[in-house]
Amino acid sequence: MPNEINIYEPRTMAEVVRRTPPVHTFFLDTFFKSIETYPTEKIDVDFVKGGRKLAPFVHKVIGGKVVPNSGYTTETFEPPVVAPERLTTIDDILKRSPGESLYNTMSPAQRATLKMSEDFNALDQMITRREEWMAVQSMLYGEIPIKGEGLDYAITFGFSNKETIVTDISKWSDYENSDPIADIERYKAKVQENGYVNTDILIMGKTALRHFLNNKKVKDALDVEHMNLAVIDPKELINGATYVGYLKLQNISIYTYNELYLDDWTNPETPETKPLIPGNMIVLASTQANYKRIYAGVVLIDQKTDEFKVYEATRVPYMYTKINPARRFLQLYSRPLPVPREVDTWFSATVCDADE
Repeated sequence: MPNEINIYEPRTMAEVVRRTPPVHTFFLDTFFKSIETYPTEKIDVDFVKGGRKLAPFVHKVIGGKVVPNSGYTTETFEPPVVAPERLTTIDDILKRSPGESLYNTMSPAQRATLKMSEDFNALDQMITRREEWMAVQSMLYGEIPIKGEGLDYAITFGFSNKETIVTDISKWSDYENSDPIADIERYKAKVQENGYVNTDILIMGKTALRHFLNNKKVKDALDVEHMNLAVIDPKELINGATYVGYLKLQNISIYTYNELYLDDWTNPETPETKPLIPGNMIVLASTQANYKRIYAGVVLIDQKTDEFKVYEATRVPYMYTKINPARRFLQLYSRPLPVPREVDTWFSATVCDADE
């Protein structure tokens, strides 16, 4: 007889994880496309800063002039551990699963395989949502708060291109006096000055977008005959993102992003569903900037050798059991960190009050 496959062996579980369809996310797919894995707990990242120094004039007899190398700084990060888990009991494999035919029932082994696949799918989606949340936090605030049981700190990136509009007549909610397009041009110039890139994408919270579309100066730009200074042509995209339109003179595509997440750590007694992009905020960025996702090594105990082992991967499955009563736990480990290496290549702004 052929050898029976143990579906709980690490190599078998890893194959199930690889076959799990990913959750597509707007910020990760747009900005953090590059993925790097490491076998270490801490990872060094170089932050390179360019400059605008001109080539020196030199006398033809004297020859060249030494130009100092551009500076860079190296930051050491320790990506946080993310490890959701699911529980399997004897009832899960002996009783009919939801949706399972009454007449063509599965064997306990088949149910166990199906449940493992479904559990890993759910755990993978939870981790991906956390990665997307981390990516958004890094670009909204320049830091990622790490809060959990026994954890309360922030990973910061030295980001300074941000603004909160505090003057009432300058807030985008003042349709007559505020000038959103002028603000966007100012933010774009700031990124060009500090980050040396041209921004080409603007992501707005829903409140900011509503005020933008109702603003008098924006409407005037839309109504300029035969010039097409701005084009509003909404199109629904995947992942909750909506393409809104295009600012021609500024060469900026406008999007809004309606993805939500469950905040169950700020006030654990009353979890709250929140938008990933607060309604009153915007992010002006460049799709050409060099951001990446890094993954540190996951340290687990090899159950065959009883020794610690480091796994280098974006996802690491793990299983352990308990008795009295009999239970099997499936865990999915990851140590992700979205890193916007070029920290001055985007701008975030709070353009109106949160409760509008």
